[in-house]
Amino acid sequence: MYFFSMKKLFFILIILLNFQGCGFKPIYSYNVNEENKGVISLLQKVDVRPISDRSGIELRQFLRERINQGPSSKKEFDLQVNISTRIQEIGIRKDSTSSRANYIVKANIILWNGSRRMLRDATTVTVSYNILDQQYATIASQRNAETRALRRISENIRSILSIYFSTTVLKK
Repeated sequence: MYFFSMKKLFFILIILLNFQGCGFKPIYSYNVNEENKGVISLLQKVDVRPISDRSGIELRQFLRERINQGPSSKKEFDLQVNISTRIQEIGIRKDSTSSRANYIVKANIILWNGSRRMLRDATTVTVSYNILDQQYATIASQRNAETRALRRISENIRSILSIYFSTTVLKK
């Protein structure tokens, strides 16, 4: 019994030592002793340009909350975001009215450094909501779906920027 537990411990130790040497580094980590603080400091240097419409204003606020965490610094990058939304009715009742819908948001992003385009990408999010018999309840449900979709889009954009910075900018 003791032999098998030691054997398991030995294999676990070997596996952990292999992971230590593989070069894995968390994307949002940074070494305080280094001059370059990593992805977090680069995200703080991104300025989000104004986005049109009410949903654009809400998305810009979500982006600023997720990207510009911590003390503000000199902005070196501009993030341009264009969003488009559409509603796709998917659940059809016997009386030919919809009972469920998808709220689809697509965001095209461009990251600028001065006049040089550094990154161009797109992300799409689909969230569902119920279409109810009461008009106000349907409006509230649709508004909640819109907010959830915009939050997820902002998280996706932060991930896209973080991966870009960690694989391209920090490798130079």
